[in-house]
Amino acid sequence: MPGGVVALVAALALPPAAAAQEAAGKDCKARDGADQGGSLPSGEALQKRLTLCLDGDDFTIRPLLRFDLDGVSFFGQERPGGFDSGTQVRRARLGAAGNLPAGFGYRVIWEFGGYPSRTNFLYEAQLTYRIQEWGMVRAGAYTPQHLPEYAASSFDLLFLERSAISNIVAGLASGDSREALGLEARGRDWNLSLYGTGGTSSALHDHRQRGLAGRAVAASDEGGLLHLQAGFDVAAQFDPGTVPGNDTLRLRDYPELRGDGTLRFLDTRSMGAQEVYAYGPELSGTIGPLYVEALYQQIVVDRGHGGTSRFDGWYAQAALPLLPWNGKRRRSAETGTWRRPATRGWAGLDGHPGALELAARYSTVNLNDGAARGGTQSIWTVGLNWYLSENLKVQTQYQNGRVALDGPDRLFQAWAVRLAFNL
Repeated sequence: MPGGVVALVAALALPPAAAAQEAAGKDCKARDGADQGGSLPSGEALQKRLTLCLDGDDFTIRPLLRFDLDGVSFFGQERPGGFDSGTQVRRARLGAAGNLPAGFGYRVIWEFGGYPSRTNFLYEAQLTYRIQEWGMVRAGAYTPQHLPEYAASSFDLLFLERSAISNIVAGLASGDSREALGLEARGRDWNLSLYGTGGTSSALHDHRQRGLAGRAVAASDEGGLLHLQAGFDVAAQFDPGTVPGNDTLRLRDYPELRGDGTLRFLDTRSMGAQEVYAYGPELSGTIGPLYVEALYQQIVVDRGHGGTSRFDGWYAQAALPLLPWNGKRRRSAETGTWRRPATRGWAGLDGHPGALELAARYSTVNLNDGAARGGTQSIWTVGLNWYLSENLKVQTQYQNGRVALDGPDRLFQAWAVRLAFNL
């Protein structure tokens, strides 16, 4: 690696200097929900930002920056025409967030990376209003707090990509860049969220889609061996399809990695649909230092005269801290999710080497029911995450998967690595 690149990475991993923290506006208090949708929380982390504060905290501006560089290699594919290996800038986001007078906040983010076929789009544009300490109203295009892997920052994910069932269900009425109006309420040990949603700002649409998405979670008291949280997630899409055209729905997803291509074997193709619902429980928490998380979702598609189709999927994943051994994940009261291990800033292996965790996941999705033959996909994943600082991490993972279709199954293996920076 060239010396200049090494120096840049080392600089990003260093803990912020005291003078820089002081200049970041330590008296500013965020009202834009800084712990949601890919940002760090308010408080100490906010002090480390380059925040411009005018008239106290009534008007603030702080930059937002996210950069994910991925390399993916698929192998072990016995049949031709399989998944493509490659490198890509998975995320390249630039934006700003801050406070407005009268209790309002704002966030605007543009995406310059993303999927191979889609770049340069408005990722997020939202206006927020904080209701005392217990709630938040959000309006605009953003990522609703629906499903644990979407309620959390993508920087806190255990793996490079979310599980397939999370992506499929989020595509109904939530997910990234969703146009929505919602209310989020929270206490120390509980979170509730409900949104009325439309299309997404990242794709052209006719505003016909109408949906609802919600999440409710409650956690046990912290302390002792167990700190567990249980909840329920629901979503509904009432008017699928486009105008003019038939009422149709298509469920599909990648093999929980993005290579150079857009190939997705897990795919129902377009099918007639009048309404679609998804619902199911979630469970997460810590058992000693071990973090665990699981989700189940059932998808019900009302196909009118075509009857009803039912699909489902689930995942279970865990993360074990290796360095430090007690560097477990902590619950965020803002989102009802579990944040990445705390770090002090990288200072060499003999100083502050950051946080290292080992992660494992099994996920499966079944998109077969009657005439709908979308296939089933099951994937084992093992990963290693190294958080050099609050803003910089390196991830690597190995996958072993199978996509079962009506014809011969497609087997695959993959290895992937990511360098990620988040400000």
